[in-house]
Amino acid sequence: MNDMMKMNGNLDDMGMKMSLNQMDMNVVMYPEITGEGGKKMDHSQHSGMKMDDNANKYNANALADIKTLNYAMLQSPYNTTLPNDVPVKELKFTLTGNMNRYVWSMDNKILSETDKIPVKKGEILRITIYNNSMMRHPMHLHGFDFRVINGKGEKSPLKNVLDIMPMETDTIEFLANEEGDWFFHCHILYHMMAGMNRVFEVGDYKNPYLPDKAKAYKELQRESNMPHFMIENDFATNGNDGGAMLQNARWSLGTEWRLGYNSMHGYEVETHFGRYIGKMQWFMPFVGFDYRYRKMGEDEHEKNIFGQTNKKDTRRAVSLGFMYTLPMLVNFQAEVYHDGIVRLQLMREDIPISKRLRGGFMVNTDLEYMADLSYILNKNMAVRTHYDSDMGWGIGLRMNY
Repeated sequence: MNDMMKMNGNLDDMGMKMSLNQMDMNVVMYPEITGEGGKKMDHSQHSGMKMDDNANKYNANALADIKTLNYAMLQSPYNTTLPNDVPVKELKFTLTGNMNRYVWSMDNKILSETDKIPVKKGEILRITIYNNSMMRHPMHLHGFDFRVINGKGEKSPLKNVLDIMPMETDTIEFLANEEGDWFFHCHILYHMMAGMNRVFEVGDYKNPYLPDKAKAYKELQRESNMPHFMIENDFATNGNDGGAMLQNARWSLGTEWRLGYNSMHGYEVETHFGRYIGKMQWFMPFVGFDYRYRKMGEDEHEKNIFGQTNKKDTRRAVSLGFMYTLPMLVNFQAEVYHDGIVRLQLMREDIPISKRLRGGFMVNTDLEYMADLSYILNKNMAVRTHYDSDMGWGIGLRMNY
């Protein structure tokens, strides 16, 4: 799947014009289904059956004939055509998101950033959906069954959930003949709660159980953009280092610290408050504050690669900067402090080496660097060893929430 991603983060279907699950994405994402080199696996080993050579040949031929069911095969047993004398409202949605931050959206907007979509009662709503994310999204409509435009003409099937694979484009349509606010959302519920949803407002209805519709919609919007909190700390032999972060879909408030056990190692706290922007949310401008102390000799001051003197003994500095996610999820960070000091930094956390082994690194223009290796014990704990240019070698227990 990574080979199908462009440099700007958009998916590239390479001219295949995928739709209706006709390309078996399981084969793409899980090649073990077919075996190496595209050869079908002998599944007799999984069933406990013993087969001779002829049986194995038959099994291989049977597997070669297997077809994955897809929406293009479906056909309604009766005519599902919609009236041809009513107006048609056409909408297009692109399913978007950021898997690293786990934010999901439609047209790069979450529900809290959009109004309800007005629909006149009695008109046909035709919706074209393109999945520009690396995950499948089963899109579900409340209140109506929709026609899946799959080439079956007047016998197009009716559904209320359509599972849309990465790079797919699908079209659905329905007659909006029932008044109400109707929810349209990804049925993977943590995608829905992250913001991949919309509300169709059909007609100017009145609901005695919902006297203030505007207030109710704001409550729904708030639920799609709830803040979440994360914290971790490494209790190591050479000190403590960790971080905390409070985020919602766009805004991020984060702080990280390094606390030594003696004045030579000192301590440092960096805080950044920023907003993610752009379709892929790989760019975050921020304001920052850096506070650090480290006992150094009277004339012992370090210079960065630009020749600027960085007084690490006591430093309180405000900064402006940005963070940009490079390919391979390497974060590039650039900051300018109020005293003119410039710092550029490259960092990557959680590099998967094996199922439980993770790596990481950091290097910046202050001539600071760090490398670490962690072994995951469970979702909240890991054993971590690292080398820090200021703190030296250390090993400890990392805890996260």
